[in-house]
Amino acid sequence: MSRKVKNTEIGIYLLLWIILTFFLLYFIYDPYASFMQQFIATLFVTGLTALPAYVSSKILVPKLLYRKIIGKFIGVLLLTAFLNTILTYFLTGALYFELSGKSIFAKDALIQYLFSFFFIVNCIVIVVSGAVQIIIDRYSIEEKLHVVEDEKVSTELAFLRAQINPHFLFNVLNTIYFQIQKENNEARNSLEKLSEMLRYQLYECTTDMIDISKELAYIQNYVAVQQLRMEAGTDMQLKLPGDIGSFKIAPLLILPLVENAFKHISNFKDPSKNKLSIDIYIEADSWFVVNVVNTYNSMDRTGQLQYSSGLGLKNLERRLVLLYPGKHSITTKRTENTYETTLKIQYHD
Repeated sequence: MSRKVKNTEIGIYLLLWIILTFFLLYFIYDPYASFMQQFIATLFVTGLTALPAYVSSKILVPKLLYRKIIGKFIGVLLLTAFLNTILTYFLTGALYFELSGKSIFAKDALIQYLFSFFFIVNCIVIVVSGAVQIIIDRYSIEEKLHVVEDEKVSTELAFLRAQINPHFLFNVLNTIYFQIQKENNEARNSLEKLSEMLRYQLYECTTDMIDISKELAYIQNYVAVQQLRMEAGTDMQLKLPGDIGSFKIAPLLILPLVENAFKHISNFKDPSKNKLSIDIYIEADSWFVVNVVNTYNSMDRTGQLQYSSGLGLKNLERRLVLLYPGKHSITTKRTENTYETTLKIQYHD
């Protein structure tokens, strides 16, 4: 719930309790008794209505009404109103007696009137607070939908701005490929891998789920291209399972972790001290695990371990919450010279 919605809710309840206070004072006012004594007792009654209001709005509405358990919902509401009526009657009676020396338990007619009146008030408070909660929840949902819709439009606009004509792009890559001398196999292979990566992002990642073999092939190409810029002797390891099976996951979930590790790997003078390990495997037959560890320079205080490009850790976590609610985990571990991230996703064949 946003701060705006929360402030609106608080404002509505404050207004309703002010109205309720003057409503109570109007109906039970005794012109022959002290106004201040009656006003204090009335405020006390208003305060006691907070209990059924909370039970109705925060417990019964979300747990019973929204689940359409109507019979139990009505029954518990009436029971809550009745129990709070008893509590209100006796506590208010004791307080008023201490203030004024007058008893509200002396006459049967007064007892019947006040008991019935408090019961009706509690019922009204319960119904109104429940209605307020429904309105607030509806407003909050609409607010979230507006935010999601705005983000969707922004994402689509950003995509359109960044979109490159795929045919033009591949034609250019193909031309460059044939311009490279045949003897330069390393450059040609690198260009092929880059072309495969772009083709994967442009054509394969248009669906919500993709076969795990294609995702891993993309990661292999990405690692191969990144290794080209790494200094010879760097300890780089990519471990993939021999037979990972056939299942689908959301595309490009692994990339942010791998991308971040390459970006922030240490740059020690001795290349063998610069280490990056990517280990992908299946755990307990249903958990897909990605473990990424890289060394970093602890003397660099520029916040090198933050996700500052690509999807980013926050965006990745958001995608995981939406795509795999309750079926994922992402943990990080930082030591003096290493940073480790482990992503686990529960999948189905």
